[in-house]
Amino acid sequence: MKTSYKLILAYKGTNYSGWQFQTTNSETVQNYVEKVLASITSYQKFQVIGASRTDTGVHASGQVLKVVLPRDIAPHKLLLGMNSKLPSDIRVLSASYIDEKFNVNLHTESKEYHYYFSSKQVSHSNLNEIIYYHPESLNIDKMKHACEVLNGSHNFSGFSVESSTDGNPFREIFTATIEQTSFPPFNNEIYYLKIVGSGFLKYMVRYLMFALFEIGKGSLEISDFKKILTDGREDYKLKKAPPHGLHLMHISY
Repeated sequence: MKTSYKLILAYKGTNYSGWQFQTTNSETVQNYVEKVLASITSYQKFQVIGASRTDTGVHASGQVLKVVLPRDIAPHKLLLGMNSKLPSDIRVLSASYIDEKFNVNLHTESKEYHYYFSSKQVSHSNLNEIIYYHPESLNIDKMKHACEVLNGSHNFSGFSVESSTDGNPFREIFTATIEQTSFPPFNNEIYYLKIVGSGFLKYMVRYLMFALFEIGKGSLEISDFKKILTDGREDYKLKKAPPHGLHLMHISY
């Protein structure tokens, strides 16, 4: 009898080519998860659906999976069994039964991402794979002010790749702030973009973060930032911020 589970997954994305399964590249998080589940189920048919397609090098503390197995395994045993076989940089944080009708994508209410960065020029060896060290000084107050523009529903086609809009480039942002944190004793000059929204286009957070860095440097005005939300970015050479500062933190249902 098939049994459905909701898993919360955390991983350090440094060594992986993103979340999504690939036939030509086995170094994805989903490939490793499915390899472990194949062993646990004795290679019977099973299903794994992820709620977010994180990119190469992006990390997660709250990736959500729907897993359908051909037989019932107690959730705590599934958690322990998977963690005993997964690489140490991929961990199942929780496992629970769910209704078979639960849709890990359609039932999403919001997603929360953080982008961690520091303008301290010398990176710390213990943090440089999960925090982006910006090589120039940044005006954090201007970046905070720019974040206020993002709250609400906007056309984010100027902060994404065209193929990701699926005809609807609008997304609603519930929270967008720059906050300070620390990783004592390693570094106490670390900030992060906290952004919570109804959903995100491909590379959207990384494009937004790059624009915020440009504002912090003084290379982009907030008025121009507003224009990109409505006019696209044809006159602006936006790039993606590096992936390793980005973390998928939480998905709400």
